Amino acid sequence: MKVLQVKISGRLAHFRKVFSNSTSLSYYFPPRTTIAGILAAALGLERDSYYEKFNSDKLKIGVEALTPLRKLTFSEIYLDTDEISLRKLRGLANRVPITREYITASEGDYLTYAFYFSPTSPEYRRAFSRPVYPISLGPANTLSWVDEINEIECSEIEDLSSRTVYGAVPAEAILGIEPESEIIIEEGMPRDFTGDRRSGKLYNYYFSINSKKYKIKSGKAKGIECAEEKKTIVFL
Repeated sequence: MKVLQVKISGRLAHFRKVFSNSTSLSYYFPPRTTIAGILAAALGLERDSYYEKFNSDKLKIGVEALTPLRKLTFSEIYLDTDEISLRKLRGLANRVPITREYITASEGDYLTYAFYFSPTSPEYRRAFSRPVYPISLGPANTLSWVDEINEIECSEIEDLSSRTVYGAVPAEAILGIEPESEIIIEEGMPRDFTGDRRSGKLYNYYFSINSKKYKIKSGKAKGIECAEEKKTIVFL
């Protein structure tokens, strides 16, 4: 089977945790809903128009970090504009302090993610070659660029027992891991949006933040084994 691999790089990334409120905390990697949004932006699809087309039953998506990652924390001041006045717009009253996390590379000048899409389509490849809307790794101020677009030959897998994998793996699918790298658990990530922009059930994932492999003791989940890349990727 052919799988579309897209490598996207940027200086900073921010993938806001859905349960963060007064602080803007970030996941280490984009949720499946965000990656579907990146594809939709490249295709030029309108907001809220693609949830059914790109749901997890119809489009399989995997992700891995190709560069080691770390978090930066910044303090920002927001203006309170619930009631508009010249004094408030000048920041002289009721300023709101906010903490925001960004993801950046722990080595080198920029970070890179690889996204995997199955089934692939010539339309997707053309879209990432010439995106209709700008590609960003999160909000508009985290603009990014497409480094590589490849169609790679892979085989489908489901049994992950004793397999070495890269990238994100659903925590509910496996019974244990043997870390060969720094592994974190990202909690409460959305997988699909409904038409009214509700995420429904949230999921937990294992993820290597220093872009190295790790071994699954046992478990089952849908994924791919890519001969050219010599990698096993599990779908979100």
